[in-house]
Amino acid sequence: MRKRLIIVGIIVLVLILIVVISVVKSGPKGEEVEVQKVVRGDVAPTVTADGLITAKNTVNISSQVMGEIVAIPFKEGERVKKGDLLVQINPDTYQRDVASAKSNLDASQVGARQAEVTYAQRKLDWERAKDMFDQKIFSLQQRDDAKLALDQASLSAESAKAMAQQASAAYQRAQDYLAKTTMRSPIDGVVTAVNAKVGETAMMGTMNIQGTVILTVSDLSEIITEVQVDEVDLPRLKLGQPAVVTVDALNGKQYDGTVIEIGASAQAAASATSSTIRQFKVKVAINKPDVELKPGITARVRLIAEKRKGVLKVPIGAIRSEEKEGQQVFYVFAAEKGKAVKKAITVGLSDDTSTEILTGLKEGDEVIIGPYSRLRIMHEGDKVTTKLVKEGDKAKAKSGDSKVVVD
Repeated sequence: MRKRLIIVGIIVLVLILIVVISVVKSGPKGEEVEVQKVVRGDVAPTVTADGLITAKNTVNISSQVMGEIVAIPFKEGERVKKGDLLVQINPDTYQRDVASAKSNLDASQVGARQAEVTYAQRKLDWERAKDMFDQKIFSLQQRDDAKLALDQASLSAESAKAMAQQASAAYQRAQDYLAKTTMRSPIDGVVTAVNAKVGETAMMGTMNIQGTVILTVSDLSEIITEVQVDEVDLPRLKLGQPAVVTVDALNGKQYDGTVIEIGASAQAAASATSSTIRQFKVKVAINKPDVELKPGITARVRLIAEKRKGVLKVPIGAIRSEEKEGQQVFYVFAAEKGKAVKKAITVGLSDDTSTEILTGLKEGDEVIIGPYSRLRIMHEGDKVTTKLVKEGDKAKAKSGDSKVVVD
């Protein structure tokens, strides 16, 4: 009988224990959150902009005279050397203009020499008239007539000389126009564009109208890309700054680059809807261009503004901010003993994924990084269960990771 009571008692205790465990397990549990450990690494803020690949030295060959194009010896893609004939415009009209201007110049020079001879003769007449007047042989009227003839001869000589100079300028202008019918390459390079055909008429440019750009020659030994950078990013730029140039047309191929020029003044953004948006033109040289890199294709440029190595960092999505006494302060939620603990931090540089932590955390601390929908409404003391996410895992790239939540 006693043995039976002992067995019944044991069974009752086991049942009570099972009930207690069930009650404990059925109690409220913390919601699962993703955490990541504070680690040391590099933080490299970047400035990203889109632009076009172009040659550093590009020359547009435009016509400075009007006429029919009779020869374009080189095709697009062919190499040319400095001095090679690129375009020939029909010179017939300009050759006739040169011949006519030369005839006018010769005639005006003869007229100028004639006027000089006449002036010399009138000068002698004036000297004799003065002498004869002093000997009281010539009258005052005769002396004055000789002086008037000298003055008239002087004016005629000056006028003839001016006309000869004018004819000489016209002759030089005609020669210049004739020379401009032959266009030669100013640089060694490659013909990167041909915009006209033999038989078409080349139009010369004016103050308000751009002349015909017949072809373009580019020195492909130096390739650059030009981008527009917002004015807020200007303080993060400097000459010699490294850059990474990505060309989508080449399956995302990347090239190392260097900033070689920063615009001296801001310009209105080409695509801006507001005139208040200003941008600076930045030129980036491609350090090692290859034959695949063609002028005119688009590129995405990532300028590496500054780099800090071996610093404490957390995913940028873990950081929250609030305003206290008129100042913005930053904090994160750390997971400690199944609860969310609020920790004030001081932040440094930020890049696309991480933020440098100056104070408030230590290496190995577990900070809550998501999910964003839970993080944005989290309060200190909330119960949580954690799921560790390693740096570089897909989880850190969720939508909340690129935001700093502001309370």
